[in-house]
Amino acid sequence: MERIIKSLAPMALLIAGAVVFVLGTAFLLASDATLSASPGASGDLAQAGRWLQFLAVACVLGAVCTAGWEAILRSEWVAAAEIAAAALGALLITIGLAAFAASNGSSPAAPVTGAVGIGVWALLVLSRAARTSLAEQGGTAQAARNASPSAGSRGRQADLWLSAAIGLFALAIGYGFTAAAGSTGPGIAAGLLEAVGIGALAGSVAVARSRQMLGSRPVLGILTGLALLAVSFLAYAIVAGLALGTLTALAVGLTVVTAVELAAIVALGLAAWTRVRELYQ
Repeated sequence: MERIIKSLAPMALLIAGAVVFVLGTAFLLASDATLSASPGASGDLAQAGRWLQFLAVACVLGAVCTAGWEAILRSEWVAAAEIAAAALGALLITIGLAAFAASNGSSPAAPVTGAVGIGVWALLVLSRAARTSLAEQGGTAQAARNASPSAGSRGRQADLWLSAAIGLFALAIGYGFTAAAGSTGPGIAAGLLEAVGIGALAGSVAVARSRQMLGSRPVLGILTGLALLAVSFLAYAIVAGLALGTLTALAVGLTVVTAVELAAIVALGLAAWTRVRELYQ
């Protein structure tokens, strides 16, 4: 991730993806709002939103591949290998969203494919946590600086990477449960696990910021976006648990969930735009 956020071209692709994803989520919001009044129009809006979200994730895949190509040009082979693994995860998520859109949102395999992609990211972060832990305990010069009294807890990173990996694993499991989200139990489990996963990621970012590892202006926007995303997943779990009987009540519940999700994506997109401005300056 640090390779992506430090380069202008990948960040520009991320912003493009965020804009398209916001547009797609807006279509889904309109679909939820019109569900009870016009089911046919609601279905058309939802289908357009799914394809737009697929295009958005394709932009993210392009950003990861661009960062990998830049690493290859600089002969940074370790970084290139890590980015290749991240690109594999992004590719699986992209394929999952493409299958979801092509099946009009009915493919149970699509969320599972996306969950595997998130799981690849989790394994990648877990490997970073292990390598960072070994570096911090291995007696190298960098580890010595991290353990110095002046550095204090500021140099510790392994626990943050581990927390992020756990969060991604929880997110992957929750995303996989959405394959059976038509049932009450899996719907609740999906929302809760996804909220826990996003919460763990937000906690890692917040602790890194408190340790002065992240001093960039976009961090506050990222935390805001992650918090709103966690709230949207919790709201989804509540809506699934209530098992709303009427179409109007279901439309209202889903509209609230999608509106919070839209606000979260907007916050994350603004954070990415702030980062691009920093790079450009």
